[in-house]
Amino acid sequence: MRTSIVDSAVREADPVSPEAIEAWRRSPQAAFIRARAVTGAEPAAVGVEPMGRRRRIRSIALAAAILLVVGAGAGTAAILLGEPAPPSVKKDIGAVDAGFPADLRYNPDVANARSVATTGASTLYYAELKDGGHCTEIATSGVPRGAVCKSAAQMQSEPIELTIPFTDPVTTSSPVTIGGHVNAEGVSSVEIRYGDGSSDPIALGDNGFFIFDVPNQHVAALHNADFSVLGLNEGGEKVAEVAVPAIGVEPEGPIEDPAPITVDTISDASDFTKVLGVRGRVNAEGAVSLEFRYPDGTTITVALTHDGTYSFNIPSERQGDLFAAPGMLIARDADGKEVASVPVAAVAFWRAHQGGSGG
Repeated sequence: MRTSIVDSAVREADPVSPEAIEAWRRSPQAAFIRARAVTGAEPAAVGVEPMGRRRRIRSIALAAAILLVVGAGAGTAAILLGEPAPPSVKKDIGAVDAGFPADLRYNPDVANARSVATTGASTLYYAELKDGGHCTEIATSGVPRGAVCKSAAQMQSEPIELTIPFTDPVTTSSPVTIGGHVNAEGVSSVEIRYGDGSSDPIALGDNGFFIFDVPNQHVAALHNADFSVLGLNEGGEKVAEVAVPAIGVEPEGPIEDPAPITVDTISDASDFTKVLGVRGRVNAEGAVSLEFRYPDGTTITVALTHDGTYSFNIPSERQGDLFAAPGMLIARDADGKEVASVPVAAVAFWRAHQGGSGG
């Protein structure tokens, strides 16, 4: 796929040389735009200083700045991509490894985290992983929305990655920002198709990344109907598609999980290889008792309340048992027959067995 259609579009509209771009990068106007796009600071609070030369990363060498044109006509503004992520974003991205052992850490290149796509109001930041994967984070008006990491193996299974952050409570008027990355070969443009059949183009930023603030007139549609994000080739034909269910409004009161057995593991954020306790609810029809089986076969009885909820603590000497292999919660009927079961494991176990480590 082409790295980006943005740079070529800018050059067609106003051809410039690499030397001219570098001069613009060091200008007070460029520093002002960077500060507004990245920190959301007011003009009077912005300190204007020349910016140093961009670092080179493995996936793409920035021989010249990449410009993203936002808006149209006299109001068009140029936003510089490739700028360092602000400290708050770097902190979030670095925190993805907190509590995990060394061999399960993503180890993102936080020091070189940079912007790869922007709408002006929202910016997508990127940090590379050693295996070719990446961690990304969306910041809206300078506020980080949570880091998401994908290993190289996970990227191969996702033609188009999508991240849609939200702030509770979610309503039909909640703004929708969509960030992502195109992994499929042959994609030169991206678009969103709404449930009513209408669509909007999504501009590609640097190296296949993109971010899109859904226009106000389409926000309600995304909350009420399924939609999709498509990758198209140069002829406008579909190469890849991700179907996204409607972003439902958050219901009032507790959210009920209909699973036969729901599970919440309790862990200390400093060590996700351990499970301190387990709680949840048994919804399976006919269930009258519950037991927990450790990986070594040791089984304990778990008390059930009248409404099916349960909670139990893991003894300190066994809190690490669920890292190497999962235990099993088993619900039984009055005759002792199993009616439902579900595995229980440490958070670190799931990362280790879902291709989560970036090396």
